[in-house]
Amino acid sequence: MFETVRARPADAILAGDVPLTLPLLARSYLLSPVSDTAFADALWPLLTSGPWSRSFAVAPGETARAVEHALREVMMATPTLRPATMDMRHLDPERRAYRHLSALWELWCALGDLLPPDLAILRGVLEARTEDILDPLHVIHDPQDMDLTPIERAVVTELIARHGLPADITERRAALIATRETCRGVAGTALRHLQAVMLSSQAGRVAQDDSIQVFGLRDAEAEAHVAASLAQRLLTGEADLSPSDIGLLLPSGPTYVPFVREAFARAGLPLSGLPAGQDMRDLAGECLLHLLTCLRPSAPVMARASLLRLALMPWSAEDGRKLSQAAMDGQRQLSSIATLNRRGRALLELLEKRPTRAHALAELLEGLPRLLSSEPALADDVATVAQRSGDLVAVLRAAAPNAEIGWDDLISHVHVGAAKPETDGPALLGAITMGTDGVPLARPVRHLMVLGCAEGTFPVAPGISPMFLDSEIELIRSQCSLRLPSRAAILSRRLAIFRRQLMTASHSLTILVPYRDAAGASLAPSASLCLLARCLKDCEEPERLILDLSGDAGDETLPRAPETKSLPLPPVAVPAVLDLGGNLLALRQDDEGHMRSQSPSRLDKLLVSPLAWLLNELGIAARVWEPEGLDVLTIGSLFHRMAEDLFPAGNTLPEEAEIETRLPDLLAAAVRELAPFLSAAPWMVERRRLVTEFTAALIAWRRMLATLGAEILGNELPLGGQVLGIPCRGFADSVLRLPDGGLVIVDHKTSSSGARRQRMEKGWDVQVEIYRALAQQSAGNPELETKGLAGNAPISVAYHTTRDRTLLLHGPAPARTAPGVEMVDADIGSEALARLGTELRALAGGRLNLPEWTLLDVMAKGGVRPYALDDSPLVSAFVRGGDTEDGDDA
Repeated sequence: MFETVRARPADAILAGDVPLTLPLLARSYLLSPVSDTAFADALWPLLTSGPWSRSFAVAPGETARAVEHALREVMMATPTLRPATMDMRHLDPERRAYRHLSALWELWCALGDLLPPDLAILRGVLEARTEDILDPLHVIHDPQDMDLTPIERAVVTELIARHGLPADITERRAALIATRETCRGVAGTALRHLQAVMLSSQAGRVAQDDSIQVFGLRDAEAEAHVAASLAQRLLTGEADLSPSDIGLLLPSGPTYVPFVREAFARAGLPLSGLPAGQDMRDLAGECLLHLLTCLRPSAPVMARASLLRLALMPWSAEDGRKLSQAAMDGQRQLSSIATLNRRGRALLELLEKRPTRAHALAELLEGLPRLLSSEPALADDVATVAQRSGDLVAVLRAAAPNAEIGWDDLISHVHVGAAKPETDGPALLGAITMGTDGVPLARPVRHLMVLGCAEGTFPVAPGISPMFLDSEIELIRSQCSLRLPSRAAILSRRLAIFRRQLMTASHSLTILVPYRDAAGASLAPSASLCLLARCLKDCEEPERLILDLSGDAGDETLPRAPETKSLPLPPVAVPAVLDLGGNLLALRQDDEGHMRSQSPSRLDKLLVSPLAWLLNELGIAARVWEPEGLDVLTIGSLFHRMAEDLFPAGNTLPEEAEIETRLPDLLAAAVRELAPFLSAAPWMVERRRLVTEFTAALIAWRRMLATLGAEILGNELPLGGQVLGIPCRGFADSVLRLPDGGLVIVDHKTSSSGARRQRMEKGWDVQVEIYRALAQQSAGNPELETKGLAGNAPISVAYHTTRDRTLLLHGPAPARTAPGVEMVDADIGSEALARLGTELRALAGGRLNLPEWTLLDVMAKGGVRPYALDDSPLVSAFVRGGDTEDGDDA
């Protein structure tokens, strides 16, 4: 606030002035500090009604911040910070603008005297008594300054009315305006021209010179190190240059702070005003929100994982990482994942509870603070949890003991504040001058470097208001005299600030453009580069300004980057073999030092990419956190459970009517155990679809079994033994015995038969071939011997595909035929087992073969879908001979 306003004590002896700031106003008017959270805490319970109520029920945090932002803008558009000054009589009550504005007005009235802390200071100034004023202030501002909001202008007017103007106000105003509009670039340079005409509608062009440089670099880390190197070079080359003569502009937010801190510390260059740490999170609010979300029915696994990773938990950060990842991987019993103390074990037990009554949940919340971290640094956050959970307990205790929990209403009482930026570090003399996007630099500099000049920065594009369209803002301005900021006005102001930032430099401007974000995705340059390009000759396109310093160019002359939006990474020279030494098959060992067994899914990954297999063995494969969804694995797990429950071992098959009757309840129970998120109301359509599909598939399966005369010997039978010279294990979904005594190992697939049939016919099958090999080693296993697997009966294998109700059977033809049964006479695993044998021998010798795209294409034509390549961009990058892939992101 008051970025263009200066102030000085009315009775000051010295002639200097300082920026008008909120702390200065609070000190001068003896205003008591206001709680940072009181306003937000009072706002949240009021958001359950109003035009935003449905959004608040789904996304309370995001909705609360949007409404708070809109309400704040309405407040700042009034001259008194009182709702009584709003006049909506001329707005049409049937229009959306009136409905939203009146809802915000009602919300403001319901809050009473509460205001955000900064606005509370402004109202305190406007309504202060004369005896409360400690230090009268003279203000110096430009009366024509249109950047001031109505409330800022009202405060300035009030200060002038109370304390008057300094005697030399004319000279001071002139100096203020001149300082703000002064172009400090050396006359005749491209920098001076840019500062003068950057936002002009008739900008002329001049030749680019050394006063403006634009460099393209890989990412934020590279930018930070290049900026530190450039600063060192400037200080070495100019004897009279002080570090404070160098300015550094960063994008807003914490992304660049750690990189800049590390690079400049390594270079021995002090920084003035760099934030001291990361953004401060509302750990107490996050803890309560995640906890309530975990305790309610159909809890999403991501909420559980987020809670386990939270700093307030009574275990180390490393144990939190293990627990949260185990939760995301679907593990339910977490107590064995890490070594936990009494608090940790008690907290995991608490998360397993599912209270349904208000007082039971109140008792649980009362004990929560005692189970949280005992670290002294987190004591304040734990105390805040205790205070906020006490408020929730009061709400729950007010209900009858056996009253059901109103989860949505209760969660609406949990306020999670937005992350607050860490306060800036100390302002140092003789240190690099720091600034951020949207905030004018504190002092002029000789050399200015702008980092992170990519799309969405310099300036930050204004977001679309969820409350008002720009046309509605103009309507409110004309009919209510409320000057709400439009997107165009916000963008214009931010561009003006960016120009003033550039105007602080006298000798050079260096702009650094990142090609990639933190996730490696391509970035386009900032739209502001278009404004630079229109001021310089031979720069019709902004990309022509950029000199590539990313290292991708082998030419020492630093050629210009042709295009940054889709700049490819250089091709990776992929060797045929990586010699890593040692037996790679022995990376995973049991407690006795024996090689752990491989599963068919691990060998299927090895078939496509030994590198993907290796990353999985080492436990360093990419693990992406994403919301739970009804994916193939989840559907498969649920179908397997239905088949197991409805078709137990024995020669009696369920009746079709029994399947139709029992399946909905069985599926509901399986969903609660295996996929609780599906129990939520938004998944109702998917649940009904699963009931329909599973019922049809299992009735068809029942008819197929009855026609074949098959008896179910067992479900989910564990198999183990040696395959291709290594230990293997797996679970057979179902084992059938036909009337002629033959056995069939069946694997259920919730898919169609096309790709699976193609894979079997081309010899690329792995899974059931391994099951057959393991089943033939059943002698000595009492459980399998009782199922008849240890005899001499021939063993067939089959895939049951549920979508088209087909049984792809390999082995002796059954005595009876049945609709949907297809015989596959090919050697279904010849190609796959031969390739696996080659790869296993290489791994045993410490060699990792890297596949070729031509081989993967052959496998794809054989029905092998290369899912392993999706494990990580690293896996697909290390595939040989793919000319079409060389430009892909690595």
